[in-house]
Amino acid sequence: MSEENAKTDKLALIEVSVNDDNQQGFIKLEKQQEGNTVFTKEELLDALTKNQIKHGLIDSAIEKLAKRPIFNIRIKVAEATAPIDGKDGVVTLLVKKDADYKPEYSEDETVDYKNLEYFQMAKKGQILCEITKETDGVEGKDIYGQPIPAYKGRKPQVPAGKNTSLNEDESKLIADCDGIIKFVNTINIDEMMHVRSNIDFSTGNINFPGDVTIDGDVSSGFSVKAGGNLIIKGVVEDAKIESGGNLVIAKGIYGGSSGDVIVGKDLRCNYIENAILHVEGDITVDYIIDGKITCHGNISLSGSKELVIGGEIKLRGELVARDIGNDREYPTIIRILGEKAVDQAELDRLAEKKEAAQQQLEENKAKEAQINGLLLDREKKDILNRNHKSAGMEQIASLKKQIDRQFMLLKKELEEIDNAIAYVNNKGTMNYFGSVSVKRKLYQGTRIYFGDMPFSFEFDSLEHCKIYWDQDDIVNGMM
Repeated sequence: MSEENAKTDKLALIEVSVNDDNQQGFIKLEKQQEGNTVFTKEELLDALTKNQIKHGLIDSAIEKLAKRPIFNIRIKVAEATAPIDGKDGVVTLLVKKDADYKPEYSEDETVDYKNLEYFQMAKKGQILCEITKETDGVEGKDIYGQPIPAYKGRKPQVPAGKNTSLNEDESKLIADCDGIIKFVNTINIDEMMHVRSNIDFSTGNINFPGDVTIDGDVSSGFSVKAGGNLIIKGVVEDAKIESGGNLVIAKGIYGGSSGDVIVGKDLRCNYIENAILHVEGDITVDYIIDGKITCHGNISLSGSKELVIGGEIKLRGELVARDIGNDREYPTIIRILGEKAVDQAELDRLAEKKEAAQQQLEENKAKEAQINGLLLDREKKDILNRNHKSAGMEQIASLKKQIDRQFMLLKKELEEIDNAIAYVNNKGTMNYFGSVSVKRKLYQGTRIYFGDMPFSFEFDSLEHCKIYWDQDDIVNGMM
């Protein structure tokens, strides 16, 4: 047998195979029928080359197989280079989201009114977050030398918002101005007006669309209006205050005959005396004396006194205090505001019906205007022709009567719908979700109402009680 034929016979004893994804290559050896069967490393490599396997060869495995052949078992001799996927970009926040940011409390877990870090403040140039960019992947190769693609990392979701910008290499998000941080989905910096004195004749009244910080007092007779949050580090005297957002007052509110306070969100201050307030959110305060307050949220008395004496408070939520009233039975009124439960599905149906009737009425008016125009034209023509009883005139007049009848019917239908809406609204029942909780004493002289219904306790003051509404009645429970 020639050397060439012997070589071909040897290759026939080397079976080369790959797995389904071309990631691994194998050799299975067969024995010759006679004599010892041995293979050189070169013969094994030739078999792999013949099958176009040229990448990821496992040299140590091929050498072992040549020195000590293993028969009828698939031996892995080649393995692909796996791709390395890129890393996702990462944003490391250096400020908190609004929902995670809380005001400071003192050691006894009461509100520290002297600490005004109620909002997250930003300085121009402050780093808001650090950004690690995504990386490209490194492609691999299968055992045939063909590329295996790698996935690129995902881009980071940079929370860039108003008055923020990226630095030159886009590794940091920077505040472009001083202001208050508003962070829900994106980081926004609301510009702030900073008054470093009292509000008096030296400054005049303040009206600013954003956030305002005042380092001093607001003097009697002056006004401050902020479209956003308002921080006052002193006292509010007999002044007009309006805040579209939260209002924080370091000391307190001492009102009078001409001042009032309007707050779009929450109010936090040390005390309220002789003041008129309307607050859409919650109130956190140490004590209230002779306040005339409407609050659509909760009122929490937190501090060294935690008391309410005198005045009238209307609220929808829960009032929590240590003491309400005093031992001299000073008149103090608290009214829990209710919400009427109505058949909303019926109201929606009536509203749709009313809208359709009003649309028909408008169409009727347009037709009536058109008919009136035709009548006027016909009258002019009849006068010129000296014919006042033309057939066309009678037809138009008949059509006008029909439209007038439809108009009257639609007016009547709208009146009936309005009556039905009023009936459904009047039929609704009142619910009162608010309550009055007293940690120590509810004094005689305090009058509590749920709507028009009074809560009565005629003889002794109450202690550790919670007054609330349940099943159409006022309940006196223990706190």
